[in-house]
Amino acid sequence: MSRQLLDDLRQAAERIRQVESEARTAIDGGDEARYRQLYAEKVDILLGLPDLVEPHLADLPEPLADRLAHEVEGFAARAGSAKSLNSIFYMYALLYPDDYREGDPNDLERFIDRLESRIK
Repeated sequence: MSRQLLDDLRQAAERIRQVESEARTAIDGGDEARYRQLYAEKVDILLGLPDLVEPHLADLPEPLADRLAHEVEGFAARAGSAKSLNSIFYMYALLYPDDYREGDPNDLERFIDRLESRIK
């Protein structure tokens, strides 16, 4: 079941990257409404992470399951804050630290990599 958990998380991370790419295309084309819609989708993906991982928690050792639940709840909480503020900048910045450089993994991707090394 651990492989499925990683696959599910990676699919969510890949969808976020796809949404962000589509959002850049939308804003470059002057479509601010689509841009906002796509970043709202990014937020919804992050809000759904706790539900995505919940079925897998029972299959993991308790300390790892607790850590996983805590981490994804953090991603969801930050996304919830961005949504409640209706801040497109905050939605945009989710997953990216101040020192982020283009091409680096984002926070979710780094989390998945760390999780994968612990599950192997």
